[in-house]
Amino acid sequence: MKNQKLPPLPEGFEYRLDLRHYVTPRLLKDQPVHRWFWFPHSFSPQLVDEVLQAFPLPNGGRVLDPFVGAGTTVLRAAQSGYSATGVDLSPLSLFVSQVKVAPLVKAALEEYLRFVLAYRPVQDLPTLPARMRKAFTPNELAHLYGLRQQIAQLPQLYANFFLLVLLRTQQRISRAVPDGGWFRWVDKPDQSTLIAGWFEEQARVHMEDVPTEAFRYPSIQLICDDARRLDRLQGAFDLVVTSPPYPNRHDYSRIFHIELLSLSLNEEEVKRLRHTSLRSHVEAKPPNYERVDYSPPPKLQDILEALPDNADPRIAPMLRGYFEDLYLMLTALRPHLKQGAVCGFVVGNVRHAGIMVPVDEILVQVGQQAGYTFDRAWVARLRGNSAQQMGRFGREPARESVVFLRKEHCAVCHVAKEPFAAF
Repeated sequence: MKNQKLPPLPEGFEYRLDLRHYVTPRLLKDQPVHRWFWFPHSFSPQLVDEVLQAFPLPNGGRVLDPFVGAGTTVLRAAQSGYSATGVDLSPLSLFVSQVKVAPLVKAALEEYLRFVLAYRPVQDLPTLPARMRKAFTPNELAHLYGLRQQIAQLPQLYANFFLLVLLRTQQRISRAVPDGGWFRWVDKPDQSTLIAGWFEEQARVHMEDVPTEAFRYPSIQLICDDARRLDRLQGAFDLVVTSPPYPNRHDYSRIFHIELLSLSLNEEEVKRLRHTSLRSHVEAKPPNYERVDYSPPPKLQDILEALPDNADPRIAPMLRGYFEDLYLMLTALRPHLKQGAVCGFVVGNVRHAGIMVPVDEILVQVGQQAGYTFDRAWVARLRGNSAQQMGRFGREPARESVVFLRKEHCAVCHVAKEPFAAF
Protein backbone atom coordinates (compact mmCIF):
# COMPACT_ATOMS: atom_id res chain seq x y z
CA MET A 1 0.00 0.00 0.00
CA LYS A 2 3.05 2.29 -0.18
CA ASN A 3 2.28 5.64 -1.86
CA GLN A 4 -1.38 4.63 -2.16
CA LYS A 5 -4.34 6.09 -0.35
CA LEU A 6 -5.32 3.88 2.56
CA PRO A 7 -8.87 2.53 2.59
CA PRO A 8 -11.25 4.16 5.10
CA LEU A 9 -11.75 2.33 8.39
CA PRO A 10 -14.77 1.56 10.55
CA GLU A 11 -15.43 3.77 13.58
CA GLY A 12 -13.02 3.05 16.43
CA PHE A 13 -10.36 1.60 14.09
CA GLU A 14 -7.03 3.33 13.50
CA TYR A 15 -4.06 2.58 11.29
CA ARG A 16 -0.96 1.42 13.18
CA LEU A 17 1.10 0.29 10.22
CA ASP A 18 4.21 0.84 12.32
CA LEU A 19 3.21 -2.48 13.90
CA ARG A 20 3.06 -4.35 10.58
CA HIS A 21 6.04 -6.58 11.37
CA TYR A 22 4.81 -7.17 14.92
CA VAL A 23 1.73 -9.16 13.86
CA THR A 24 3.84 -11.68 11.92
CA PRO A 25 6.51 -14.17 13.09
CA ARG A 26 9.18 -12.25 11.16
CA LEU A 27 10.85 -10.76 14.28
CA LEU A 28 10.53 -14.00 16.25
CA LYS A 29 13.30 -15.54 14.22
CA ASP A 30 15.87 -13.21 15.78
CA GLN A 31 14.50 -13.15 19.33
CA PRO A 32 16.31 -15.28 21.95
CA VAL A 33 14.19 -18.22 23.13
CA HIS A 34 11.19 -17.07 21.07
CA ARG A 35 13.07 -18.26 17.97
CA TRP A 36 13.15 -21.87 19.12
CA PHE A 37 9.81 -22.63 17.51
CA TRP A 38 6.96 -20.60 16.00
CA PHE A 39 3.76 -21.07 14.04
CA PRO A 40 3.03 -19.51 10.62
CA HIS A 41 0.61 -16.88 11.99
CA SER A 42 2.42 -16.12 15.22
CA PHE A 43 2.87 -12.52 16.32
CA SER A 44 6.12 -11.16 17.70
CA PRO A 45 6.95 -10.26 21.33
CA GLN A 46 7.21 -6.59 20.35
CA LEU A 47 3.43 -6.57 19.91
CA VAL A 48 3.03 -7.67 23.54
CA ASP A 49 5.30 -4.76 24.50
CA GLU A 50 3.05 -2.33 22.61
CA VAL A 51 -0.08 -3.67 24.29
CA LEU A 52 1.52 -3.47 27.74
CA GLN A 53 2.50 0.12 27.02
CA ALA A 54 -1.03 1.04 25.87
CA PHE A 55 -2.69 -0.75 28.79
CA PRO A 56 -0.26 -0.62 31.76
CA LEU A 57 -0.74 -3.28 34.40
CA PRO A 58 -0.64 -2.84 38.16
CA ASN A 59 2.06 -4.48 40.25
CA GLY A 60 1.25 -8.16 40.39
CA GLY A 61 -0.74 -7.93 37.15
CA ARG A 62 -1.74 -11.18 35.47
CA VAL A 63 -1.72 -11.88 31.74
CA LEU A 64 -3.63 -14.63 29.93
CA ASP A 65 -3.36 -16.18 26.47
CA PRO A 66 -6.22 -18.65 25.83
CA PHE A 67 -4.60 -19.72 22.50
CA VAL A 68 -1.01 -20.01 23.71
CA GLY A 69 0.46 -21.17 20.38
CA ALA A 70 4.25 -21.06 20.66
CA GLY A 71 4.16 -19.22 24.00
CA THR A 72 4.98 -15.68 22.80
CA THR A 73 2.57 -13.90 25.16
CA VAL A 74 3.37 -15.88 28.30
CA LEU A 75 7.11 -15.68 27.75
CA ARG A 76 7.12 -11.95 27.00
CA ALA A 77 4.78 -11.18 29.91
CA ALA A 78 7.05 -13.16 32.23
CA GLN A 79 10.13 -11.41 30.83
CA SER A 80 8.35 -8.13 31.67
CA GLY A 81 7.82 -9.23 35.28
CA TYR A 82 4.18 -10.34 35.19
CA SER A 83 2.65 -13.69 36.02
CA ALA A 84 1.20 -15.33 32.95
CA THR A 85 -1.06 -18.23 32.00
CA GLY A 86 -1.40 -19.96 28.67
CA VAL A 87 -4.16 -22.31 27.56
CA ASP A 88 -4.27 -24.58 24.53
CA LEU A 89 -5.69 -27.89 23.34
CA SER A 90 -2.63 -28.73 21.25
CA PRO A 91 0.02 -30.91 22.94
CA LEU A 92 2.57 -29.34 20.57
CA SER A 93 1.74 -25.79 21.72
CA LEU A 94 1.90 -26.73 25.38
CA PHE A 95 5.16 -28.64 24.91
CA VAL A 96 6.89 -25.79 23.06
CA SER A 97 5.70 -23.23 25.61
CA GLN A 98 6.86 -25.38 28.53
CA VAL A 99 10.36 -25.70 27.06
CA LYS A 100 10.64 -21.95 26.48
CA VAL A 101 9.92 -21.05 30.11
CA ALA A 102 11.79 -23.91 31.80
CA PRO A 103 14.58 -22.99 34.31
CA LEU A 104 17.63 -24.48 32.58
CA VAL A 105 21.36 -24.22 33.32
CA LYS A 106 23.73 -23.77 30.38
CA ALA A 107 26.55 -25.83 31.89
CA ALA A 108 24.22 -28.79 32.30
CA LEU A 109 23.11 -28.44 28.69
CA GLU A 110 26.71 -28.67 27.51
CA GLU A 111 27.18 -31.89 29.46
CA TYR A 112 23.91 -33.39 28.27
CA LEU A 113 24.56 -32.44 24.64
CA ARG A 114 27.80 -34.46 24.70
CA PHE A 115 25.85 -37.38 26.12
CA VAL A 116 23.11 -37.16 23.47
CA LEU A 117 25.63 -36.95 20.63
CA ALA A 118 27.16 -40.24 21.81
CA TYR A 119 24.03 -42.02 20.50
CA ARG A 120 24.03 -45.03 18.24
CA PRO A 121 21.54 -45.49 15.39
CA VAL A 122 18.69 -47.80 16.34
CA GLN A 123 18.91 -51.19 14.65
CA ASP A 124 15.35 -52.36 15.31
CA LEU A 125 12.92 -49.49 14.83
CA PRO A 126 9.58 -49.54 16.62
CA THR A 127 6.36 -49.81 14.63
CA LEU A 128 5.81 -46.34 13.22
CA PRO A 129 2.86 -44.62 11.52
CA ALA A 130 2.97 -44.75 7.73
CA ARG A 131 3.28 -40.96 7.60
CA MET A 132 6.54 -41.08 9.59
CA ARG A 133 7.94 -43.78 7.30
CA LYS A 134 7.09 -41.62 4.29
CA ALA A 135 8.64 -38.47 5.80
CA PHE A 136 11.99 -40.12 6.63
CA THR A 137 14.12 -42.89 5.16
CA PRO A 138 14.88 -45.99 7.28
CA ASN A 139 18.45 -44.77 7.82
CA GLU A 140 17.24 -41.34 8.89
CA LEU A 141 14.77 -42.90 11.31
CA ALA A 142 17.56 -45.05 12.75
CA HIS A 143 19.51 -41.90 13.63
CA LEU A 144 16.49 -39.92 14.83
CA TYR A 145 15.39 -42.70 17.16
CA GLY A 146 18.93 -43.21 18.37
CA LEU A 147 18.92 -39.56 19.43
CA ARG A 148 15.50 -40.02 21.04
CA GLN A 149 16.75 -42.94 23.10
CA GLN A 150 19.63 -40.86 24.47
CA ILE A 151 17.37 -37.87 25.13
CA ALA A 152 14.90 -40.03 27.05
CA GLN A 153 17.59 -40.79 29.65
CA LEU A 154 18.00 -37.12 30.66
CA PRO A 155 16.15 -35.32 33.48
CA GLN A 156 12.73 -34.28 32.21
CA LEU A 157 13.34 -30.53 31.74
CA TYR A 158 16.51 -31.21 29.75
CA ALA A 159 14.95 -34.10 27.83
CA ASN A 160 12.18 -31.70 26.74
CA PHE A 161 14.76 -29.11 25.65
CA PHE A 162 16.60 -31.58 23.42
CA LEU A 163 13.38 -33.10 22.13
CA LEU A 164 12.40 -29.64 20.86
CA VAL A 165 15.83 -29.40 19.21
CA LEU A 166 15.13 -32.76 17.60
CA LEU A 167 11.74 -31.56 16.29
CA ARG A 168 13.42 -28.56 14.67
CA THR A 169 16.10 -30.85 13.20
CA GLN A 170 13.40 -33.14 11.80
CA GLN A 171 11.77 -30.20 10.04
CA ARG A 172 14.99 -29.77 8.07
CA ILE A 173 14.97 -33.41 7.04
CA SER A 174 11.27 -34.18 6.56
CA ARG A 175 9.71 -34.72 3.16
CA ALA A 176 6.41 -33.37 4.48
CA VAL A 177 6.94 -29.64 3.94
CA PRO A 178 4.39 -27.04 5.15
CA ASP A 179 2.87 -25.15 2.24
CA GLY A 180 0.30 -22.53 3.23
CA GLY A 181 -2.56 -24.25 5.02
CA TRP A 182 -1.43 -27.75 4.06
CA PHE A 183 1.81 -29.59 3.41
CA ARG A 184 3.28 -31.16 0.32
CA TRP A 185 5.53 -34.13 -0.16
CA VAL A 186 8.95 -33.41 -1.68
CA ASP A 187 11.76 -35.62 -2.86
CA LYS A 188 15.04 -35.50 -0.92
CA PRO A 189 18.08 -37.76 -0.90
CA ASP A 190 18.91 -39.69 2.24
CA GLN A 191 20.34 -37.26 4.81
CA SER A 192 21.14 -39.68 7.63
CA THR A 193 24.86 -38.84 7.71
CA LEU A 194 24.04 -35.14 8.28
CA ILE A 195 21.64 -35.58 11.18
CA ALA A 196 24.12 -35.52 14.06
CA GLY A 197 25.76 -32.32 12.76
CA TRP A 198 22.42 -30.62 12.15
CA PHE A 199 21.18 -31.61 15.59
CA GLU A 200 24.28 -30.17 17.27
CA GLU A 201 24.02 -26.98 15.19
CA GLN A 202 20.37 -26.51 16.20
CA ALA A 203 21.11 -27.32 19.84
CA ARG A 204 23.83 -24.67 20.01
CA VAL A 205 21.49 -22.04 18.58
CA HIS A 206 19.05 -22.80 21.43
CA MET A 207 21.79 -22.98 24.04
CA GLU A 208 23.02 -19.47 23.15
CA ASP A 209 19.77 -18.15 24.66
CA VAL A 210 20.01 -19.99 27.98
CA PRO A 211 21.45 -17.99 30.91
CA THR A 212 24.52 -19.24 32.75
CA GLU A 213 22.52 -19.59 35.97
CA ALA A 214 19.02 -21.06 36.12
CA PHE A 215 16.44 -18.28 36.05
CA ARG A 216 12.85 -18.68 37.21
CA TYR A 217 10.27 -16.37 35.72
CA PRO A 218 7.33 -15.08 37.75
CA SER A 219 4.47 -17.54 38.11
CA ILE A 220 3.69 -19.23 34.79
CA GLN A 221 0.92 -21.76 34.24
CA LEU A 222 0.35 -23.79 31.09
CA ILE A 223 -3.01 -25.50 30.97
CA CYS A 224 -4.45 -28.10 28.63
CA ASP A 225 -7.98 -26.83 28.09
CA ASP A 226 -10.47 -25.70 25.48
CA ALA A 227 -10.64 -21.88 25.22
CA ARG A 228 -14.39 -22.25 24.69
CA ARG A 229 -14.78 -23.69 28.19
CA LEU A 230 -11.76 -22.81 30.36
CA ASP A 231 -12.84 -25.36 32.96
CA ARG A 232 -9.32 -25.64 34.39
CA LEU A 233 -8.51 -21.96 34.57
CA GLN A 234 -8.18 -20.30 37.96
CA GLY A 235 -8.03 -16.73 39.21
CA ALA A 236 -8.73 -13.35 37.60
CA PHE A 237 -6.66 -11.59 34.95
CA ASP A 238 -5.92 -7.98 34.04
CA LEU A 239 -5.01 -8.45 30.40
CA VAL A 240 -5.51 -10.92 27.57
CA VAL A 241 -3.21 -10.92 24.53
CA THR A 242 -3.94 -13.70 22.07
CA SER A 243 -4.53 -14.67 18.47
CA PRO A 244 -7.27 -17.18 17.70
CA PRO A 245 -6.65 -19.22 14.56
CA TYR A 246 -7.79 -17.29 11.49
CA PRO A 247 -10.84 -18.70 9.63
CA ASN A 248 -8.67 -19.34 6.57
CA ARG A 249 -9.07 -23.15 6.48
CA HIS A 250 -5.47 -23.67 7.67
CA ASP A 251 -5.37 -26.80 9.80
CA TYR A 252 -2.35 -26.85 12.10
CA SER A 253 -2.92 -30.49 13.01
CA ARG A 254 -2.10 -31.29 9.38
CA ILE A 255 0.71 -28.78 8.93
CA PHE A 256 2.40 -30.10 12.09
CA HIS A 257 1.24 -33.70 11.79
CA ILE A 258 4.81 -35.04 11.90
CA GLU A 259 5.61 -33.06 15.06
CA LEU A 260 2.45 -34.33 16.78
CA LEU A 261 3.33 -37.92 15.91
CA SER A 262 6.85 -37.29 17.19
CA LEU A 263 5.34 -36.27 20.54
CA SER A 264 3.88 -39.79 20.74
CA LEU A 265 0.35 -39.00 19.59
CA ASN A 266 -1.18 -41.69 17.40
CA GLU A 267 -3.16 -41.06 14.23
CA GLU A 268 -6.48 -41.30 16.04
CA GLU A 269 -5.40 -38.72 18.62
CA VAL A 270 -4.28 -36.31 15.88
CA LYS A 271 -7.63 -36.79 14.17
CA ARG A 272 -9.45 -36.09 17.44
CA LEU A 273 -7.43 -32.90 17.90
CA ARG A 274 -8.38 -31.86 14.37
CA HIS A 275 -12.07 -32.41 15.05
CA THR A 276 -12.13 -30.70 18.46
CA SER A 277 -10.12 -27.59 17.52
CA LEU A 278 -11.63 -24.16 16.93
CA ARG A 279 -13.80 -24.15 13.84
CA SER A 280 -11.33 -22.20 11.71
CA HIS A 281 -11.07 -25.01 9.17
CA VAL A 282 -13.65 -27.24 7.55
CA GLU A 283 -12.82 -30.49 9.36
CA ALA A 284 -13.43 -29.13 12.88
CA LYS A 285 -16.69 -30.35 14.41
CA PRO A 286 -19.23 -28.43 16.53
CA PRO A 287 -18.34 -28.70 20.24
CA ASN A 288 -20.50 -30.91 22.39
CA TYR A 289 -21.70 -28.08 24.63
CA GLU A 290 -25.12 -26.86 25.58
CA ARG A 291 -26.46 -24.33 23.12
CA VAL A 292 -25.94 -20.74 24.14
CA ASP A 293 -27.96 -17.57 23.66
CA TYR A 294 -26.08 -16.52 20.57
CA SER A 295 -27.13 -15.45 17.10
CA PRO A 296 -24.86 -14.54 14.17
CA PRO A 297 -24.30 -10.77 14.26
CA PRO A 298 -25.46 -8.54 11.39
CA LYS A 299 -22.03 -8.25 9.75
CA LEU A 300 -21.73 -12.01 9.57
CA GLN A 301 -25.26 -12.39 8.23
CA ASP A 302 -24.38 -9.97 5.44
CA ILE A 303 -21.33 -12.02 4.50
CA LEU A 304 -23.21 -15.32 4.53
CA GLU A 305 -25.87 -13.85 2.26
CA ALA A 306 -23.22 -12.44 -0.08
CA LEU A 307 -21.46 -15.79 -0.65
CA PRO A 308 -22.20 -16.89 -4.23
CA ASP A 309 -24.18 -20.05 -4.93
CA ASN A 310 -21.08 -21.74 -6.36
CA ALA A 311 -19.02 -21.18 -3.19
CA ASP A 312 -17.63 -24.25 -1.43
CA PRO A 313 -20.63 -25.40 0.65
CA ARG A 314 -18.36 -25.96 3.66
CA ILE A 315 -17.41 -22.27 3.94
CA ALA A 316 -20.68 -20.91 5.37
CA PRO A 317 -20.91 -23.55 8.16
CA MET A 318 -17.23 -22.95 8.99
CA LEU A 319 -17.78 -19.19 9.31
CA ARG A 320 -20.93 -19.65 11.42
CA GLY A 321 -19.09 -22.09 13.66
CA TYR A 322 -15.98 -19.92 13.93
CA PHE A 323 -17.79 -16.89 15.30
CA GLU A 324 -19.98 -19.01 17.54
CA ASP A 325 -16.76 -20.47 18.95
CA LEU A 326 -15.40 -16.97 19.55
CA TYR A 327 -18.62 -16.13 21.40
CA LEU A 328 -18.21 -19.27 23.53
CA MET A 329 -14.60 -18.27 24.24
CA LEU A 330 -15.57 -14.72 25.24
CA THR A 331 -18.37 -16.03 27.46
CA ALA A 332 -16.05 -18.53 29.15
CA LEU A 333 -13.44 -15.80 29.59
CA ARG A 334 -15.59 -13.19 31.35
CA PRO A 335 -15.65 -14.82 34.82
CA HIS A 336 -11.84 -14.85 34.79
CA LEU A 337 -11.40 -11.15 34.04
CA LYS A 338 -11.11 -8.35 36.55
CA GLN A 339 -13.41 -5.39 36.14
CA GLY A 340 -11.95 -3.12 33.47
CA ALA A 341 -9.71 -5.90 32.08
CA VAL A 342 -8.74 -5.53 28.43
CA CYS A 343 -8.60 -8.32 25.85
CA GLY A 344 -6.46 -7.85 22.74
CA PHE A 345 -7.19 -10.22 19.85
CA VAL A 346 -4.91 -10.40 16.82
CA VAL A 347 -7.16 -11.37 13.91
CA GLY A 348 -6.89 -11.41 10.15
CA ASN A 349 -9.63 -10.74 7.65
CA VAL A 350 -10.02 -13.50 5.07
CA ARG A 351 -11.52 -13.91 1.64
CA HIS A 352 -13.69 -16.79 0.49
CA ALA A 353 -15.25 -17.10 -2.99
CA GLY A 354 -14.19 -13.52 -3.66
CA ILE A 355 -16.04 -12.16 -0.60
CA MET A 356 -13.97 -10.36 2.03
CA VAL A 357 -14.88 -11.47 5.55
CA PRO A 358 -14.24 -8.57 8.00
CA VAL A 359 -13.27 -10.78 10.91
CA ASP A 360 -12.22 -7.78 13.00
CA GLU A 361 -15.59 -6.00 12.65
CA ILE A 362 -17.57 -9.19 13.24
CA LEU A 363 -15.49 -9.89 16.37
CA VAL A 364 -16.47 -6.46 17.70
CA GLN A 365 -20.16 -7.34 17.28
CA VAL A 366 -19.66 -10.79 18.81
CA GLY A 367 -17.87 -9.19 21.76
CA GLN A 368 -20.68 -6.71 22.32
CA GLN A 369 -23.19 -9.57 22.24
CA ALA A 370 -21.08 -11.34 24.89
CA GLY A 371 -21.22 -8.28 27.15
CA TYR A 372 -17.92 -6.54 26.30
CA THR A 373 -17.30 -2.93 25.34
CA PHE A 374 -15.35 -2.18 22.18
CA ASP A 375 -12.33 -0.10 23.16
CA ARG A 376 -10.38 0.35 19.92
CA ALA A 377 -8.74 -1.56 17.07
CA TRP A 378 -5.30 -1.18 15.55
CA VAL A 379 -5.00 -2.03 11.88
CA ALA A 380 -1.42 -3.21 11.80
CA ARG A 381 -1.15 -4.58 8.29
CA LEU A 382 -2.86 -4.76 4.92
CA ARG A 383 -1.98 -8.08 3.36
CA GLY A 384 -2.73 -9.91 0.15
CA ASN A 385 -5.11 -12.81 -0.33
CA SER A 386 -4.34 -16.39 -1.22
CA ALA A 387 -2.91 -16.92 -4.69
CA GLN A 388 -6.09 -18.78 -5.64
CA GLN A 389 -8.34 -15.91 -4.54
CA MET A 390 -6.21 -13.25 -6.24
CA GLY A 391 -6.03 -15.32 -9.43
CA ARG A 392 -9.79 -15.62 -9.67
CA PHE A 393 -11.02 -12.38 -8.13
CA GLY A 394 -8.09 -9.93 -8.12
CA ARG A 395 -6.29 -8.41 -5.16
CA GLU A 396 -8.18 -6.78 -2.31
CA PRO A 397 -6.27 -5.64 0.80
CA ALA A 398 -7.15 -7.70 3.87
CA ARG A 399 -6.74 -6.09 7.28
CA GLU A 400 -4.75 -7.72 10.02
CA SER A 401 -5.89 -6.04 13.21
CA VAL A 402 -5.62 -6.04 16.97
CA VAL A 403 -9.14 -5.70 18.38
CA PHE A 404 -9.44 -4.56 22.00
CA LEU A 405 -12.51 -5.45 24.04
CA ARG A 406 -13.03 -4.40 27.64
CA LYS A 407 -14.95 -5.99 30.48
CA GLU A 408 -16.80 -3.12 32.16
CA HIS A 409 -18.94 -5.03 34.65
CA CYS A 410 -18.27 -7.65 37.32
CA ALA A 411 -19.19 -11.23 36.59
CA VAL A 412 -19.98 -14.16 38.83
CA CYS A 413 -16.82 -15.91 40.00
CA HIS A 414 -16.07 -19.18 38.30
CA VAL A 415 -14.76 -22.14 40.27
CA ALA A 416 -12.22 -24.08 38.26
CA LYS A 417 -10.25 -27.29 38.59
CA GLU A 418 -6.51 -27.60 39.11
CA PRO A 419 -4.34 -26.70 36.07
CA PHE A 420 -3.03 -29.51 33.90
CA ALA A 421 0.56 -28.32 34.03
CA ALA A 422 2.37 -25.47 35.70
CA PHE A 423 5.80 -23.95 36.26
